Amino acid sequence: MSEVSIIIPTRNRVGALHRALTSIATVVDTRDTVEIIVVDNGSIDDTASMYREVKDRFSKHNWRYFYDETPGLLTGRHLGAREAQGEILAFLDDDVLLGPSWLEALNLAFKDPEVTLTGGPTLPHFEVEPPYWLHGMWIEFEKEVRVLGELSLVDLGPNVRAVDPLYIPGANFAIRKGAFSACGGFNPDCMPKPLQRYQGNGETGLALNIRARGLKALYHPEAAVKHVIPASRLTPESFEQKGFYQGVGGSYSNIRRNGCLPARTKSWRDQLRPIKWNLERKRLLRNPTAEKISFLVARARLAGRWFHENEVRKDPVLLDWVMKPDYFDYRLPDGWERRLNARDAQQDF
Repeated sequence: MSEVSIIIPTRNRVGALHRALTSIATVVDTRDTVEIIVVDNGSIDDTASMYREVKDRFSKHNWRYFYDETPGLLTGRHLGAREAQGEILAFLDDDVLLGPSWLEALNLAFKDPEVTLTGGPTLPHFEVEPPYWLHGMWIEFEKEVRVLGELSLVDLGPNVRAVDPLYIPGANFAIRKGAFSACGGFNPDCMPKPLQRYQGNGETGLALNIRARGLKALYHPEAAVKHVIPASRLTPESFEQKGFYQGVGGSYSNIRRNGCLPARTKSWRDQLRPIKWNLERKRLLRNPTAEKISFLVARARLAGRWFHENEVRKDPVLLDWVMKPDYFDYRLPDGWERRLNARDAQQDF
């Protein structure tokens, strides 16, 4: 049995995945008891053929490939976990590059039998020069704890230490298989745009369950990955879209926590100051700053929250989906195919 199962969900990102798999194969020695699981989440590009090319190139590694067209990151994560043979499940995004000591740091962390969850820094690897306003988007929660959520970046400093499980990013998230099952697995995440009504809070729900049980999470600075960030992720519009997504996830979290829908509110447009938003938005984007982008993101979060609450209020089946005790059966409610293919299913903020 493999000790570590590296699980990489992917969908239509053949270039990013090629870099990630090459990075993993370079860091993981063939003598290591590691399996590398790729879960293809319905790709229609050259993902399958590229996977075979990398597998042939690094043929001494233990590769496994699975295909499931059900949309959403949940599919890849839970299918990968179900098929994994390792005692440690190491979930990676398909656009990361491993640091040279990543596997060694994971093994060191899990030598402590009390450690349930571990991860390390997720730092940026920019494909282009980042905009001048990006530095101001980092949030410092405490000394040496910096997060840039819109780009899934986390830096908790140079020291090994126990941390709140919420500080372990989903892009670099290693957990004991037994604890993964006992704590309910992941919640829905990264749904295609027409299916955002099914979005959840991803690894946040699992981290909250780990914290509620008093289980130990360890940050190891050598378990580092680089997150490859293309130019398309470095625009105000991309940050806005991420904010909308975060708002949907926040609504999902609130409903699950409270066990019911919140009281009906006005439209998100009515809750914001009465301005001609399109003109105001153009003015803000004319000379973007971190403060202006933060305002756009906050507004988009409010729009996402209202959108999700309204969708759940209209559909009892969706409420049942939100309140599922776990998602080990990750199949979406009936009708998702129609929504995915319908042009009018697109939801903008």
